[in-house]
Amino acid sequence: MGLNKKWLLLLLTLSTLQASDSWYDQKLEGWYYFEDKEKQDAPAISPETAEAILEAEKLKLKRLLNLALVVPTPENVERYIREQKKWIDQSAHFADAWGKVLLEHPHLGDFLAQPTTTYGILAKRDLDLQNRKALLEKLSHRYFLVFFFKGKEVFSEKAAEVAHLFASVNQWKIKSVSLDGQGTKNMTDFEIDKGLSEKFSVQATPSLFIVDPVNNKAFPVGAGLLSVSEIEQNIEKQITGEENDE
Repeated sequence: MGLNKKWLLLLLTLSTLQASDSWYDQKLEGWYYFEDKEKQDAPAISPETAEAILEAEKLKLKRLLNLALVVPTPENVERYIREQKKWIDQSAHFADAWGKVLLEHPHLGDFLAQPTTTYGILAKRDLDLQNRKALLEKLSHRYFLVFFFKGKEVFSEKAAEVAHLFASVNQWKIKSVSLDGQGTKNMTDFEIDKGLSEKFSVQATPSLFIVDPVNNKAFPVGAGLLSVSEIEQNIEKQITGEENDE
């Protein structure tokens, strides 16, 4: 091989290597999880400075909106839209950064408590139902349901059916109190109100309460036409809130 051909081959080899390195630098940089590279730090801004910036921008945006509303010229509306878009884009950057942080630190997220996929939502719903049923079974040994109604009301008659169904499904004892002395088809076993509704501060009928006779406590769990599942969820909310307050 002649000297000129050797130099030409060497130049082509160096050119190919240089192109390969350039392609790697431009296309693959940062693609490897363990790649050790310098991170570009965001400008150092204190929380106080950030707060001042946001307050100033909020005020500016509000003033531009006021101006556009009072004097709705194309120029004023455009200025407001441009300023608003700037902060919409900034919010999108924040959301993107939020998502990346959760990918790297999943323990900071709430993926199990608030799933976003269809399978996750269905699984969460089933788990919540199981936990709620277990709680209601446990509470049935200590609490009982009180149903305040008026026999002549159509709503009370329908609500009595639901209350009776709830008690039957969950094996709860139910005490029915009629404020007008009349019963319903599903509430023939009742007592006439002799001041109990006043003690419970009943403001509307039909109303439902659960009672803890051991600790002499009562909690409202719904009024009006509710479903069985709504009653169950309301009981769970009240009891969970009570336990958290203790």
